[in-house]
Order: sequence, then C-alpha cells, then structure tokens
Amino acid sequence: MELLLAIQACKQLHATSVTAVIPCFPYARSDNYKSESRNLPIAAKLICKLLEAAGADHVITVELHSSQTEGFFNIPVANIQTTQLISKHIFQKSKDVILVAPDAGAMKKVTAISELTGLPFALIHKERSSDGTISRMTLVGDVTGRRAVIVDDMADTCGTVIKAADLLIQMGASDVEAVMTHGILSGSALKKINESSSISRFTVTNTLPQHMEKCPKLEVIDISELVGAAIENAGSNSTLDKSL
Repeated sequence: MELLLAIQACKQLHATSVTAVIPCFPYARSDNYKSESRNLPIAAKLICKLLEAAGADHVITVELHSSQTEGFFNIPVANIQTTQLISKHIFQKSKDVILVAPDAGAMKKVTAISELTGLPFALIHKERSSDGTISRMTLVGDVTGRRAVIVDDMADTCGTVIKAADLLIQMGASDVEAVMTHGILSGSALKKINESSSISRFTVTNTLPQHMEKCPKLEVIDISELVGAAIENAGSNSTLDKSL
C-alpha cells in the first residue's frame, strides 16, 4: 500500500514517468490456479493491476517466479536475471561441484548455469502424498564425493531445501551449499539452517534485507549493480542489456 500511495502521489505532483523498483515481487508464486478442488485468486495478476491503477509507467523487478507474470502487465517490465552473478559465485568454488535442482521447476535455472560454467547437474524428483506434503525424494544423478550446490529462485520456510540437503549427504555428497535468488526465510527458516548438519553455507541475493548476524551460514550476493543498470536504462529509455 505504501508503494501504491507513493506512486499516486508522484503522479499527482505531475511526474512525467514513474518507475516502481520491486526487487522481490510480492505474491509472485500466486501466478495461476493451483487447486483442483476450488478456484484460487491469481494474486500476482492483482498486484500488477494495482500498480498500473496507481500510475506506474514501468516496473523493474528481479527474477520473477514465473515469466508469465510479465504478461499480466500492460506496461513495460524489466525482469532482471541473476544467472551470471550466481554462476560467478559458484564457479569461484568450482572444484568437484555438481549443481542440483531441488525440483523440476528449478531445472531451467540450473541448466542455464550449467551452460555458463560447464558444471554437471542433477535433479531431485519429489513425490507428494494426498495432503500435499513431500512423501519421498529421489535423486537423479551421481553426487558421490562432490560438493553439491542446490540452486533455486526462492527460499521461504526452507523445509524442502533442508530435506534435499539431507538426501544429498546420504547419497555421498561431500558438502552441500544452497544458492537462492530470493531469501524470504520466513518463520523458523534461519533456525532450520543453523541446526542443519547437511548445509554448510546458504547463499541468497539482497533482493530482501537479511539478518546475517542470526545465521553464521548465511552469505549474501549483492545485486545493486544489476538494479542500478536497469534503473539507468529505464531513465534513458534504452533496452535493458540481455546479459543482465
């Protein structure tokens, strides 16, 4: 609401253009109908319409949960990708590394990083019970003796990533690091990370403020240069460099 009011205030003061910079887009995961038993609201679409109604002319965000969210807008959207930054972070520690997608949804990001770094990758297949909880995880690939790096776009409660890390250690990984774009880390997430004997490091970007003093394993990748470049390009009406 504060953002919407700020946008409207700028418009009322005759701003020629208003750009909303939202590094972690709200309700990004609510981008389709997910329930078979009832209809659910598409909250991401509603947020897009609210931003437009308030008067935003342009939106800059970082790595939307689904690229289809861009289609909810009728205004230009710069969806910054962190693939190169994360690839650089992982490649600096690339000895015996294998990338791991914690589910099928993360495969696109993992394969993109694999193409940039030349590192191998594996996949964790999740099976859910009738109540939606994870009943079994199956590793597709060989992590024996390797340093496994779990890559995904978002870390919320961290229950899944902790289970994935436990599986990787059981399957012979020498070490496990998680690298996520958005560190929501809600509820007891930091406590879970601290208490996990499987995860040695948990890396996120600063699309959200982080409390590193509460978690010694937490590491932050700075994305300010990417966002700054996007803001500069928006101000000059130039196209955002696809290499971002």
